[in-house]
Amino acid sequence: MKQLALMLTLLTSVASAKPARRAPVRAEADAYQEEMEKRGLVDKTVATPARLADEVRAADDELTAGRPAIAAARLYAIVDGPRFKDFADSEDYQDAEYRLGLALHRGGAGQSARKYLERVLARGAKAPFYQAALRIYSDVCLDSRTLPACVAALDRLGAEDQNQEIAYLRGRAAFEAGDAKEAEDELARVTPRSRFYSSAIYLRGVMRVEHRDYKGAADAFCIVADVKDGDTLRFYIDGRYYAVRDLARLALGRVAHEEGRHDDAFYHYFKIPQDSNRLGEALFEAAWTSLQNKQFDLGARLVDEFLKQFGSSPKAAEAKLLYATLQVKTCRFAEAEKGFETFIKSHEPLIALVDRALAEPSLRETLAAKLLDEKVALGGEEARLAALLDVDSRFFRLKALERGLRAEANDAAHVSGAWKQLEGKLAGTPVAPVGNRLPPAELLARVEALGRELVHTRALLRKKPKGPEAAELEHTLAQLETMRHDLHGTLTRALDMEALDGGPPPAATQGLQPLVHADSQHAEELELNAARLLERLQQASGDLMVKALGDLRARLEDELRRARLGKIDAVIGQKRKLEKQIEDLAAGRFPPEMFGKLHIEGLIRDDEEYWPPEPEIWLDEYEGYK
Repeated sequence: MKQLALMLTLLTSVASAKPARRAPVRAEADAYQEEMEKRGLVDKTVATPARLADEVRAADDELTAGRPAIAAARLYAIVDGPRFKDFADSEDYQDAEYRLGLALHRGGAGQSARKYLERVLARGAKAPFYQAALRIYSDVCLDSRTLPACVAALDRLGAEDQNQEIAYLRGRAAFEAGDAKEAEDELARVTPRSRFYSSAIYLRGVMRVEHRDYKGAADAFCIVADVKDGDTLRFYIDGRYYAVRDLARLALGRVAHEEGRHDDAFYHYFKIPQDSNRLGEALFEAAWTSLQNKQFDLGARLVDEFLKQFGSSPKAAEAKLLYATLQVKTCRFAEAEKGFETFIKSHEPLIALVDRALAEPSLRETLAAKLLDEKVALGGEEARLAALLDVDSRFFRLKALERGLRAEANDAAHVSGAWKQLEGKLAGTPVAPVGNRLPPAELLARVEALGRELVHTRALLRKKPKGPEAAELEHTLAQLETMRHDLHGTLTRALDMEALDGGPPPAATQGLQPLVHADSQHAEELELNAARLLERLQQASGDLMVKALGDLRARLEDELRRARLGKIDAVIGQKRKLEKQIEDLAAGRFPPEMFGKLHIEGLIRDDEEYWPPEPEIWLDEYEGYK
């Protein structure tokens, strides 16, 4: 469905680029309908209210079965085809408009979904599907992050705000734009009747934190977080609420931490449920609070638990630094020194690897493949680097669009060939079969396939023992990848310059032939636009990868600096500890940590051996103690 949205976007861009060559979609569909009626290929009388209702029910069955693409195809035929245009004011036709927007939304085609949902909203608040369409429209805008455009469209339509949906969208848009006053005014209009009530209160708390109004922020967060079980009157309880509640609880802990109320912060962090997606952040920040509150042993246990459960998260390296720092605080200087030393030795090579990734597109492709597929096998250092990368979420959306567009671009080549064949049949001119030519999109696809083969070869090479031949082959592969990257850019630029003009239009000015010729031209333009868009998607995702690598390098340098300073503290502390023991022994005092050991040794003979007592523990007594 995402691919379908991309195709629609491409068609829209083509139509806007060359408006003189293409009639409006509705007029073109009517022309096809009229011509086919003249030829006796379509019986207009078959379109009846009963048939319309049956078509809508069939599309609804497909949607319920989890097949939004098939449902959208059925609904397109109703909503955009001329067949049922005489029933545009009927409830079934409006139902088809709403369900088409819903199907496109479920399939990931947000922009197209907005188009058809706006048609429903334009009918006014008294339309039967107005409220349902407004809810889905709000979800589409939030998911696609197109709030300013959505708010402008709703204002243009004069939409009536039911259940404060539009007020929340306006407030959220103002919040993201940095307009605190407008955001506060709009979010304050959201009442408990709205499903966005908890989200609105949370955002108001966040704005108060930004203005250092910690008391006002805590009051807002408490409204969201401190809700008794079964209290469904204060909030619209759905899946969205529980995520906001955990965020509010985490925010209360952070506010208490900023104000130095470490016990309160610790309480809020431990209120995060075990199944929450925020549990890792709660454990990590609770360990920092324990450090600030001088509860060093507790902080060490929290860090240990964090590393057990979230050892592959981006914060794992910082957690190891925190663990070593806590060991310094508890005078375990030798262990702390080993921890800092291990950290330094393991992270120094990563900076060199990051620099290599910034210089080599092939290595960036390898890391991207690992981020997108956990089954991709990488070497030790590269696997660690991929685990530490914190890439913007837009990277994954762009890669998903890229995969879908690549598949659809291949289909577009066959569609273009099919239109050419149809045009040739109408004109009486033989046309080569679809599969006999190499379309521009396929050229790009072959170049990209070569890139994937190079990535796979490099991954296999890194598993082999290192040597002069391996280093030389690695260098050769890097050169090939650079050449492939340059070829990809050259091919795309060449396609941009290529004039896809199908020659003069057919002599016929009426009938199917000029319509088919126009669509054949647009099918060729679709190929070119797909190639251009694919290049732009790759460039955008590559820029996000480069930015993530740059951010990681800065973070690694900061962590290494802290680790080196921590190691110095550990060495100095260990030296001071030995000096104190020497001073105690010189004064005739046993160091406290040695007293118990020497006391036991003084009670046994040289031929005796001391065994510590072993308490009798029955494991079954402790089952289910939690």
